[in-house]
Amino acid sequence: MGQNAHEMLVQHIFELFDTGEEALAFLNEHGLRENQYLLGDLETLCTAIASAIEQLSPQIERKNRLKEIGQNAPLTVGRLSRLLEEGRDEAAQMQYTCSFAPLFRFWRRYAEFFLLHAVNEGTLRTWYEQERERIRQIRETPKDDGQREYRYDFSIVVLFYGNQSMTKACLDAIEAYTKNRSYELITFDNGSDPETTAWCEGLPHRKKIYYPHNMGSSAAGNLIFTMATTYMEGKYLLYVSNDVIVTPRYDEILFQCMESDPRIAMAAPVCNSASNLQAISVPYEANDQKGMLAFAEQYNHLDPRKWADRARLFSVLACMRPDALEQTRLAIDPFFCYDMFADDDFSTTLRRMGYRQVLCKDVFVHHYGSATIGAGQFQVMDLGRAQFRQKYGVDGWASLGMDVCAALNTMSLPFSGPVRILALNPLFGESVLALCSRIRACGCSEITVDALSEDERYLEDMEGLFHKSGRLEAWEPVQQGQYDLALVGCNLGRCANLRAVLHTAAAGLKTGGLLLTQYENYYSLSNLNAALEERLPEEGVFLHDPEDRLSLRVIVESALTAALQQEGMALEKSVSLTNDSWGSKAGRVLSALGIQETEGVRRVLLSLGKFSVWRKKT
Repeated sequence: MGQNAHEMLVQHIFELFDTGEEALAFLNEHGLRENQYLLGDLETLCTAIASAIEQLSPQIERKNRLKEIGQNAPLTVGRLSRLLEEGRDEAAQMQYTCSFAPLFRFWRRYAEFFLLHAVNEGTLRTWYEQERERIRQIRETPKDDGQREYRYDFSIVVLFYGNQSMTKACLDAIEAYTKNRSYELITFDNGSDPETTAWCEGLPHRKKIYYPHNMGSSAAGNLIFTMATTYMEGKYLLYVSNDVIVTPRYDEILFQCMESDPRIAMAAPVCNSASNLQAISVPYEANDQKGMLAFAEQYNHLDPRKWADRARLFSVLACMRPDALEQTRLAIDPFFCYDMFADDDFSTTLRRMGYRQVLCKDVFVHHYGSATIGAGQFQVMDLGRAQFRQKYGVDGWASLGMDVCAALNTMSLPFSGPVRILALNPLFGESVLALCSRIRACGCSEITVDALSEDERYLEDMEGLFHKSGRLEAWEPVQQGQYDLALVGCNLGRCANLRAVLHTAAAGLKTGGLLLTQYENYYSLSNLNAALEERLPEEGVFLHDPEDRLSLRVIVESALTAALQQEGMALEKSVSLTNDSWGSKAGRVLSALGIQETEGVRRVLLSLGKFSVWRKKT
């Protein structure tokens, strides 16, 4: 297809979308039954749009769900016509409001992304820059729910794809344990088998969203997040995957969290099976319902001190603020249409808008795991990670600082009065938020965080999370002796100018103030294994700085101690971070390398690095 023909077809597609929008506006004003004749025209129009987009599909390089959405649109209109012919006007109106109208408008946004904005690298960069500017404006706007009328506390949307028995257990638990707050139930059938669809259609609740072709969980979730505000009647959206079993008092705790601050865009519970440090250990077996409920009854008690701000949340179950969802527009970037890193992208948008995301550690739900996404999820992990790096310019995993977060769980920080924190190289801010949560758990609620970074790619995240933020080398010198705590949020080997980072941290601390650092052991078994598999980081591992004895990538403990002593700091505590899961491989690797295994060598191999606490003496 030539360039002119391509452009003309794209223009024609959006002219058809315009015609469809006019039809929707007319039906909204004049009613469905009285204008039933329009549905045939709409079905024909949707078929024409889907056919035209299909013609362009060979030229769309990026993976997408345009085909599946296009297959659903005309079929959904046809269903409206059949319901009207059967005299089921109320059901037809509900399907129009909850299924067709949201799908059509979402389809247009989705098509705009792939046919207009993601045409090539240049148009995509322009689009992302426009989005960044829009997000900056939202970040600077005070957060307020505005005047929104609602009939219920929650609109609970359950997304499912087949698996009738699991979906039934999910819905039964919602009915049994959503006792403290009013709610409406909305089911979202994402292309289930006929038996499961028929079963759901027979349930008594009114709002049943149904699409015959599965769109994948990311596109379906995106459709829910961006369009639920057009049909939901609850104050908050409660998104639930069908592999989740809710538990007593979950509704009250999540509701109270959302009510506590209009800046909270999303609140999620802990569960038994999840990554991202959202899981806790449980004493019951996977299918032991009685044991699970007994544990939840004991565990679920409202305690705001256990509400932990997070830079990223996974939403197997999440309570969301409609105003925040409306501002995200496409919520999850369509770029992430194959599930992995869609949550990372969504969370990045929310934090850069200045919204909070809260993990409620005082409420637990059961999560079976992988029922909605499917067993093939790990096949697209690398693709999603690469897409995230392409969009944001940084690695989504390495930017979380999870090793620091884990180490903070070993600390007690009994601050009673106001606490000022200086964060250096906080990356996405997860480790700083974890530090704040630890301090709140010890009884302190007044915390102020200022942040400095050597890497400008993280400035937008910092501006969305912290009181003040800026580039380390561009900022005016921090007020000396004003901070109670300083935290280097990345492992020290990632600092571009480690001496400048340490000097700034020490200068900013009060006498007696604490500096928290973490560095990686590049001689650990995990790194040796990566080297053997030729998976070294692009920037290299074993770069060395012999002159200052402070390496660029490998931190020597004696050199670090000497450098901090020069800054008036003394070592207070050091915790070795280990990964015992590598233990079984240690002997095999040592044998392959011809090294005799001793306890000291084994300890080095299993050590991931050290987390240290330093106190300012002078």
